[in-house]
Amino acid sequence: MKKIILLTTMISLLTFSDGSLTSANTSNFTDVSSKSPYATYINDLQQLGVTNGVKPGQFEPTKTLTRAEFAKFVATAFQLKDNGSEVPFLDIQTHWSYPYISAVYQAGIVDGKSADIFAPDQPVKRAEAAAMIWRLAQSKGLAEAAPVNLQETVDSWAIPGINGVVSKGWFGADVRQSNGKWAYRPGANMTRQEMAALLVHSMNDLPGSISTAASETPIQPETNTPEDTETAPITSPDSSSDTDSTTSAWQESLKQHLLNQDTDFQLTLTDPEQFKQIKPFVNQVLADNDYLHFIYSDMKYQFDGVATVNFKVTYLETAAQTAYVTAQAASIVASIITANMNDFEKEKAIHDYVISHLAYDQSLKEHSAYGGLTNGKTVCQGYALLTYRLLTVAGIPNKIVEGRAGGQLHAWNLVNLYGNWYHLDTTWDDPIPDVQGRLIYNYFNLTDEQIKQDHSWKGTYPAASQDFVQALDAATKSGQIEAGSAHVMLYTTGIASETNEMTSNSVPAIQAILQQGFTDKQSQITIHYKSSLGKPQTVMKSALTSQLTANYNINKVSYTYHNDTRLPGVITVTVNVTYP
Repeated sequence: MKKIILLTTMISLLTFSDGSLTSANTSNFTDVSSKSPYATYINDLQQLGVTNGVKPGQFEPTKTLTRAEFAKFVATAFQLKDNGSEVPFLDIQTHWSYPYISAVYQAGIVDGKSADIFAPDQPVKRAEAAAMIWRLAQSKGLAEAAPVNLQETVDSWAIPGINGVVSKGWFGADVRQSNGKWAYRPGANMTRQEMAALLVHSMNDLPGSISTAASETPIQPETNTPEDTETAPITSPDSSSDTDSTTSAWQESLKQHLLNQDTDFQLTLTDPEQFKQIKPFVNQVLADNDYLHFIYSDMKYQFDGVATVNFKVTYLETAAQTAYVTAQAASIVASIITANMNDFEKEKAIHDYVISHLAYDQSLKEHSAYGGLTNGKTVCQGYALLTYRLLTVAGIPNKIVEGRAGGQLHAWNLVNLYGNWYHLDTTWDDPIPDVQGRLIYNYFNLTDEQIKQDHSWKGTYPAASQDFVQALDAATKSGQIEAGSAHVMLYTTGIASETNEMTSNSVPAIQAILQQGFTDKQSQITIHYKSSLGKPQTVMKSALTSQLTANYNINKVSYTYHNDTRLPGVITVTVNVTYP
């Protein structure tokens, strides 16, 4: 399923502190002795909110951890969140640990026992725990660790993790050195107290943990809720008019840094209370700038408590990469748009370009328009960004919608054509597998009600209520577009056939459409049939007989299907045909 990644819809402010782990000797766990070599680690995890124990007052330090429990500890400690992308493990779909295992899998730091089995309730081995933590460390930029001399024979997959953990000193009393060799016990089950030592050490050394982030305030993109779209100035309740003027100055400076995609910068405040206004103001800037919103990844800002705020911001594209996208968009629009085109035709040309030049990145690595333009692959976020930029360059107002589709996080566009808003989803019009030359218009200019069959959103967006076919007719009658243009639009998109009169209600009727398409050597044949006729696999098996394809000397035939977006109770099938 295509989906959007790296977008969250929550903002959390972390408690402001000095950012270091404490070493308090107090604990609410009655089963953890103050003399235990693990007491400090366990107390630190408790103070940071990583653990509350297995029950009130009980940590059970020597209890074996399961793979699911370890995944939860890592996800919690390093603030890893389920981003909605697909996870292959069949045995966690209804397990309590699903969001935690999903988060660590999506972060690329955990493997299953097999391609589709995670075994969440099995004990986690010490080698497995080391491998997971070290993969996380390397994802944060740590270099390959120097080899260490181990007493045990270690499987090849576990060597990098154990080397890394031992060389960094991320362990407690469970690891010993004798005669120059380290005893790690890779095949032993990891206990809860051993986990505490491993986790606390790594949290102190790695960015992004609750420990290392405690003195920084992260901001992630927030859903476009009604509160986010308020236009009132953001000022301190106690600000005077002079302070308002100063506040406006720092707001403008912060806005320009974000629009310039600066990554490391500093602001000076005149009032410490202004620090509290940073979060809502950043969200306002993102809400007002769609392209920035959807390439923005993360912000951390640190306040000295007096006047200076240091910012570190990450984006999915560098400023140079975004400039490249803009320049390419101008070149593309110049090559596909002509002066005599109306806005409907311009939109269609852009839709066709995007789905003809992009393919969905099933590895989920590319998330930007830049990645799509340079590598030819991206996820829905990149599709929506490139569509947004092309439409904007062409002078067509549009927005990016953040929501869900098919039960997954997703992004698509809203387009304004002659005063009416329409949903345009170029990702879902370019389904997997990618087929060269295939043009689909299933999600081309839909109303809210039409797209709600499989898309949903919570933010506040302009209403899309005008039926596209009716709008074309009205534009023709008003003289906004020529009648011939509307006719071509309806027939080249196949929307003209999306009527009840053109809907098949029998297998012979479907075969008649196929035969006509084969006779005309059509590489793509669209069929609409009433869902009461049966499931697509059954219906198409009856219609696409081997005799029928043999009669027309067909090399290859395949098809995709979906519930018709414009006709309730109708299924649309797109048949792709290859001829000799």
